[in-house]
Amino acid sequence: MSNKKARRVRPLGVAGRSRGRLVNGLEIDVFEGPSPGPGVVVADPAAVLDALEGFDPGASWKKVRARVLPILPRARPFPGRDLELVRSMLAPGILVNFGIDLGPAVTFVGRSLLERWKVDLGVLTNTALENLRAIAKLCDEADVLHDHIGDVPVTILQTRRGIAASLLLLPDMITRLMGPGPNLLIAPMRDLLVALPADVDREFASWLADEFEVLDPNHLHLGAFRHERGVVTPEVLEEALARA
Repeated sequence: MSNKKARRVRPLGVAGRSRGRLVNGLEIDVFEGPSPGPGVVVADPAAVLDALEGFDPGASWKKVRARVLPILPRARPFPGRDLELVRSMLAPGILVNFGIDLGPAVTFVGRSLLERWKVDLGVLTNTALENLRAIAKLCDEADVLHDHIGDVPVTILQTRRGIAASLLLLPDMITRLMGPGPNLLIAPMRDLLVALPADVDREFASWLADEFEVLDPNHLHLGAFRHERGVVTPEVLEEALARA
């Protein structure tokens, strides 16, 4: 499975660390985390650094607003110091951060940046969701796979744009791409949304989510969601711990 946005400026883990690298006038700490599992594609670190080189950290809201997106929380925190990130609780009950899409990487929106832009949380949230919707409209049936795992039918959305799981925030787009349901949804990676039959065995759903999550060092762990005709509601498979 491809996971376009799997490796960020601060990848998971502390197996290796390079300090004091100057990129675009900023001092960057690079944490090399564990390797992804088979089939999971991550951005090349050199491509990430190139993207940072081309990003203006002093850019105005007007210049970056078209690239702002909601970022779903990954299961384990970034190493290093805590960041003062902007967070918002969005339906169907997911505490999201916000980031500026740089292609192979994302730079997160902190409180100081929001203050400098003189933009409130409502404007940031609405803009991010509008941008997400615009990207989702570019997706079509070619991004959807219908298959079986054992005797269980599955519908898998993988956008190659890093947003499949984020469509939990836009349920009407799930209906457009994956059908009206009813389904049970799991979102184990940023660019992976899996629809299972609504009456699927919950132990199977939990096992399948775990099987995908173990492949991706930056996996999500949000539990499950019921989807029916553009309405998404959370469902507990187990305790779903998630931190941004």
